[in-house]
Amino acid sequence: MKKTSIIIVLIILSVIGNNFLCFGQKLPIIIQDKRELFIDDFLIEKLNNLDMRLGTPVSAGVALKFNEPWEGKFCTYISIINDGNIYRMYYRGSSKFEVTCYAESTDGINWVKPKLRLYEVDGTLDNNVIMIDTKKKRITHNMSVLYDSGEGIPAGERFKAVGGASDEKKPYLGLYRYISADGIHWNQYNDTTSLFHDYALDSQNVLTWVPAEKCYAIYLRGWTGAKPGELYPAGGVRTIFRSVSKDFVNWSKPEMMQFGDTPLEHLYTNATHPYFRAQQIMISMPFRFSPKARVLTDVELTENGTDSSQWNGVADGVFMTSRGGNVYNRKFLESFIRPGLEQKNWGARSNIPSLGVIPTGAGEMSLFVTRAYGTKDVFLERMKLRTDGFTSLHAGFTEGYALTKPLLLRDNTLLINYSTASKGYVKVILIGEDGKEIPGFGESDAKVITGDKIDGKVIWANNKSLKDLSNTKVRIKFVIKDADLYSFGVFTYKD
Repeated sequence: MKKTSIIIVLIILSVIGNNFLCFGQKLPIIIQDKRELFIDDFLIEKLNNLDMRLGTPVSAGVALKFNEPWEGKFCTYISIINDGNIYRMYYRGSSKFEVTCYAESTDGINWVKPKLRLYEVDGTLDNNVIMIDTKKKRITHNMSVLYDSGEGIPAGERFKAVGGASDEKKPYLGLYRYISADGIHWNQYNDTTSLFHDYALDSQNVLTWVPAEKCYAIYLRGWTGAKPGELYPAGGVRTIFRSVSKDFVNWSKPEMMQFGDTPLEHLYTNATHPYFRAQQIMISMPFRFSPKARVLTDVELTENGTDSSQWNGVADGVFMTSRGGNVYNRKFLESFIRPGLEQKNWGARSNIPSLGVIPTGAGEMSLFVTRAYGTKDVFLERMKLRTDGFTSLHAGFTEGYALTKPLLLRDNTLLINYSTASKGYVKVILIGEDGKEIPGFGESDAKVITGDKIDGKVIWANNKSLKDLSNTKVRIKFVIKDADLYSFGVFTYKD
C-alpha cells in the first residue's frame, strides 16, 4: 500500500471515534454541554485508593396497587414515560384474558387510574384498560411504549409502541408496531406486517430512541442457541438482542448483545433507555432470573398465596449500561434491587424493574419495581436514588484519586455531583499533556470542596475558567476523601 493511502486510512479512522488510534495516540474525548457518570471505565485512566461503587435504591413505598379485577395477580411489564406534560404508565393486566392498563401522574409519585370507558372488561366500562387483544396477537402481553419527541414526527405518531410474541407452532405471530396521538387510543402501524418471527419475544421487548446513534432501537428477548422453529432450545439462556431503525419502518436483523468477559446469566427483561441527564448513556435494569433456584418451602409459598406457576425460580434486578452498538457494560455483577424482607418477593418473577427512571424531586430520581408477583397482593413499588446515583467514585477516610483519560473541555464551567462527610472533601486538579499540573488549575489552586450538591460549581484560585483551556488536552484528577462523586459535567454559563 502506498504511503499516501496509509495516511488517508489513518485520518479516516481518526474521525470515526475516540477509541481509534491516530499516529499512535488516542484522540481526546470531547466533553461539551453534557454530563458523565462513573458507570464504566470509558473516561477513567487510573483509580488510586478508591473504588467505583453501585448505588442502593431505597424504598419510597407503594406507587400503585394492582387491585382491580382486570389487573389480577400477574401484573407486570411496565413502561413509564414523560410526554412533557404528565407521566404515563402502561402495564399488563390479566384476569380472564390479558389487557393493557394505563395510569398517569403529574409528579411521578402519586398515580391515578382514569376511568376511560373504552372497553367493557369484567362487566364494566369504568376501567383503565386501553387495549384488549381481540386478534390474539399477544400485543397486550408485553406492550412497551415510547414517547417520540423528535422533530417532524406526525402528530398521530408521537406515541409509539411494540407488543407481541412468537410461537414455534404459530409463525404468523411476532412483534407488532402501534402508534397513537394521545397515548390512549392506539392503531396498528401496519395491518399485515410483524417483526422478528424467529425470536422468542417472550418478555418485555423495549422500544426506545438511542440519542447517540440517532435511531430507534428494539431490545428484544431471544435465547442463546435458538434457531427458526426452535425458539426455546434445551440448555438455552434468556438473553437480549437488538435491532435498529432510522424510520420505524425498516429494521435491521437483530444481533445478540455482548456483555464482555462476564458470566452468562438469564436476563429476563432489560428496561434499556437513555438516562434523562446524560442521554449518551443507555441505562439498563435487567430482571436476572435463576430458574432452578428456590428459597421458600411449599408451606411458605402456600401461605403467601403464590401461584403454583411461580414456585420454582428466584430473581432480582441488576444494573448495566451501554454507550450504543451491540455492547452492554456489566461493570457491576452484584444485585441492584434485592427481593428483601417481604417473603412474597421470593416467588419466581417478582422484583421486575420497570422501563423508565424519572426525576421525582430535588436531588431525587425514582425507579419502579413489581413486587409480590403471582399473589393477590401484587403491587408496584417506587424506589428512590440520589440524582445520578446509580454509581459513584467512593473514597474512605484515606484520600484517593481518579485520573481521567485525555479530554477536551469545550465549555467554561465544570459542575460536579458530590456528597462528603464533615471531614471529607473533593478537589479537582487539571493535568496537562506533559503530566504536570496546569498553572492556575493545580492542587494549590483547587478549592477544597466539602458538602453535598447535585450540581456544584468547581472554581479555582483567581477565578480561572475552563474557557482558557478550550483547545488544551487535559486530564482531570479528582482527589477524594470520605466522600462520593457521582458525576461531572461541562457546560457554558454566562459570567
